[in-house]
Amino acid sequence: MEEKEMLELLLQKVTDLELGLKEQKEHNAAVAKDLEDQKEHNAMAAKDIKEQKGHNAAVAKDLKEQKAYNAAFAKDLKEQKTQVAGITKELKEQKEHYLAMAQDIKELKEDQLIIKQAVLETNRSVKNIKTNIENLSDQVSQLSEDQKSVREILGDHEVAIRTLRKKPV
Repeated sequence: MEEKEMLELLLQKVTDLELGLKEQKEHNAAVAKDLEDQKEHNAMAAKDIKEQKGHNAAVAKDLKEQKAYNAAFAKDLKEQKTQVAGITKELKEQKEHYLAMAQDIKELKEDQLIIKQAVLETNRSVKNIKTNIENLSDQVSQLSEDQKSVREILGDHEVAIRTLRKKPV
């Protein structure tokens, strides 16, 4: 090969190398751009991860507070159940007391009815006695009038003598 051909071949190779170098630079620029894009994407992903961690920490805090609230609520609920049980017991006792009072009231009403009947009977008896007393009073008045008439007929001295004879000595 001659020198000219060699130079041409060499020129051709240098041109090919320059062309390859140019293509390589373009490729490297594209890779650098992709790398830059990837870095931006990674930075955004890191930012999102950081925000997510903050959110997760807030959720964990809220969850912890909710657990504390639930524990307090469970304690309150237990106390309420205890109070309800006490109230239920008191209501049962009140009901028993009420039933006993109702029975006592029933017995008192029955006793009151008996007493009322006895009072009515007593009132009838008093009325009868009053009527009898009025009759006796009328009879005593009549006897007194008769006695006066007898005294007038016989005289006071004769009546006194007869009365003394009837009395045992």
